[in-house]
Amino acid sequence: MVGAKYVFIIAFYILCSALALHAQEQADTQTQDTSQTAVDPEALEILKEMSDTLMSAKEFSFDTEITNDRTLDSGQTIQISGTMKGAVKRPNQVYAKYTGDFNTREVWYSGDELTLYVPDKGYYGQLKTPDTIDATMDFLMDSYNFALPLADVISADPYTSVMETTTGGFVVGDSMVRGVECTHLAFTAEYVDWQIWISNDDPALPHKIVIEYKELEGVPQYQAIFSNWNLSPKLSKSTFKPNLPKDAVKIDFINFKKDKGDDK
Repeated sequence: MVGAKYVFIIAFYILCSALALHAQEQADTQTQDTSQTAVDPEALEILKEMSDTLMSAKEFSFDTEITNDRTLDSGQTIQISGTMKGAVKRPNQVYAKYTGDFNTREVWYSGDELTLYVPDKGYYGQLKTPDTIDATMDFLMDSYNFALPLADVISADPYTSVMETTTGGFVVGDSMVRGVECTHLAFTAEYVDWQIWISNDDPALPHKIVIEYKELEGVPQYQAIFSNWNLSPKLSKSTFKPNLPKDAVKIDFINFKKDKGDDK
């Protein structure tokens, strides 16, 4: 999922030739008599239904399995894997813990302050922030080149966020994600191509996201597979309160805006 400001910091895997052919036929049909910017209304309807589900949830939690391509200086691409647990309480609380091949990170956002902790290094950073999730995401990206995990999913209006830069899209077809029947959608944006698998049964939720960064060397991909969705988790205040060891060392975030002199 890719918004105008939150192009994820974050494999177009077609598992059989029949599905690959079907996807190509859908794409050909979509572009045969229309411009490259056409978006299938059915795809928009399904995406909007998912967005409405997330918008209406006052709080929710989920797990994800994440794979992320990285292109080495040699040009070879390697895949980095990790898992993440996320929790959101609207309008202004977020918790996420990512455990990956090379590092672990925890983020707490409590409405007026964000804490990022890197236990592998033993350090953390804290920032005073705006009082909503969306305003904080703007602030972090503009000033610190940093985004909250899966920012488009947790935004106040996921549909608007992802459609800001999307120029084309269509319904690929039915698909299974970890035993869940989903509809597979494919979209094109200015700098990325992205796909999303949305559950057919209520509630409509994302179960898989794939992003292809077509402007970057090696065309790396990002994939997130969702599980354990809970739209009424009864999250406690302690979920969003930083849990730091006594020997953790505080460091400063790098303010890219100030370094570039943009705040003059």
